Amino acid sequence: MRQKKAHSINEARILALQEMLQKQYQHRVESIAVIASAMKDKQCEYTEGCIRLKQLVEQVEPDLLTQDEFSVIALVFSATEHMPINEQWQQLDKKAKRKFTQQRFALEAEHKDAIHNAVVALQNHQFAGYQNLA
Repeated sequence: MRQKKAHSINEARILALQEMLQKQYQHRVESIAVIASAMKDKQCEYTEGCIRLKQLVEQVEPDLLTQDEFSVIALVFSATEHMPINEQWQQLDKKAKRKFTQQRFALEAEHKDAIHNAVVALQNHQFAGYQNLA
């Protein structure tokens, strides 16, 4: 009897965890769509968008970033991950900020078309449903 009750409790915990993971997965997929849309509409700078997308896509479908049409997202992330953010950015002097900003703008200009194409492809990409990942 105790084993049956323990088994039932474990099953309920597993189901609750699966539901939580499914919600997290779906939230990440929705976040990818929102960021891609904002980038396409020029409401989000390409560098910031690529940084955010890289982290989200890696959690949802990591192999996607190895495909040619999406690899620019990982490239921009790698090329900018040394740049300070948040409090570290605020502590920089104007000259250092200008230097990093120029580097970022040059990177965005160099890869503008590839980033745009990756964003459009992401908007059209059908991510697998969480239940289909097992």
